[in-house]
Amino acid sequence: MDEQGYRFGVGVLVVASMVIAVILILFFGAAPNLFKQRYEVTIRFDAAPMVTTDTPVRKNGVQIGRVKSLELLDDAKGVDLTLELDSEYRVRAREQPRIGMGNFITNEAVVEFVPPTRESLLTRFDGLAGTPADGILDENENALMEGFVQDGDYFTGGSVAPDPLDALVNMQGSVATTLTSITSAVEQVNGLASDIRGMLGGGNGEIQRIAEKIAVTIDNLNMTLNSVNSLVSDPSLKSSLDTVARELPRLADRANQVMEQADASLAAIGGVGTEMEKVVRNIGAFTEPLGENGDEMVADLMRTVNNFDQLITEVQSATITVNRLVQRVNNGQGTLARLLDDDQAYVSIVNTLGTVEDLARRLTPIIADVRVLADKAARDPSVIVGLRGALLGRPAGVGIK
Repeated sequence: MDEQGYRFGVGVLVVASMVIAVILILFFGAAPNLFKQRYEVTIRFDAAPMVTTDTPVRKNGVQIGRVKSLELLDDAKGVDLTLELDSEYRVRAREQPRIGMGNFITNEAVVEFVPPTRESLLTRFDGLAGTPADGILDENENALMEGFVQDGDYFTGGSVAPDPLDALVNMQGSVATTLTSITSAVEQVNGLASDIRGMLGGGNGEIQRIAEKIAVTIDNLNMTLNSVNSLVSDPSLKSSLDTVARELPRLADRANQVMEQADASLAAIGGVGTEMEKVVRNIGAFTEPLGENGDEMVADLMRTVNNFDQLITEVQSATITVNRLVQRVNNGQGTLARLLDDDQAYVSIVNTLGTVEDLARRLTPIIADVRVLADKAARDPSVIVGLRGALLGRPAGVGIK
């Protein structure tokens, strides 16, 4: 009796366990979906990594269905995934189906619908509404992509999200190159540090020599500034500069006056030269019939002209000397430099200018007399004959006939 009771209890326990298991399966798995309506959509992908039957389908993170089946196509045409979507969730045709990583730890995949890019829209819908593909979505194509996915629809253009692990593997070569570059940079930094230590370290470093040269240069500059300061602060120098500054305008005025008088004298001498040329031409015409006496008269006149030329040369030389003196005064050279320490130079210049001025005054009546004589000779060449007799001490008309 006890054994039969025991067996009965075990049987009841097994049956109860099976009933509970079925109830749990129905309640947590199939039961919620037993009364839901679904629709199927087939989408072609180039690849379907880690996708299996019952792989979840999500939209904005919410599960809206599952993968019912998958079919591997021949000739590397891709994979067709048949999705079973809950009818309460509507999916628009423009939404991009993509296979992504659902769980990084378990490496499970997930099929999700994400917002599309313009390139994906052109790839999937351009030319699909009966119009040729022109790179622009027309009205019919826009209406087609805004429509909802229906049961039995077939789409292409599914994409696969990049795998982070693949990205890390692809980065291996770049990381190796980067590490090589970093190693080279570290070596260059070490070399630079060695060069800097060589420049800074020890008493023979380049920086040490540069610092010593800079110190010597600063000392020389200080000495120069001290010398300039002592020179500028010298009372005697200031007094001399003040004296020169006061006298320089008056000296310049005197020099300008002398130059004006010299210019006037040169102009007068130029006029005399012109008149003398006329006289010489008249004398030449007058002495042609005179014969031997004419040669002597011409020689006397030439000596007179030479004397005048010599006088003109002396005056021009004096004028050039004055010009040079004025230029050196204006340029601050020669006498001006001596004026800073020697007042006698200034006195000498003033005396020279006075002498030139006196010479100009004395030349004025001589030039006037010569001009009168030249005018008389031009009007009456016989005056030259009287002049020759006066110069030779013989009366006019006496000579060889």
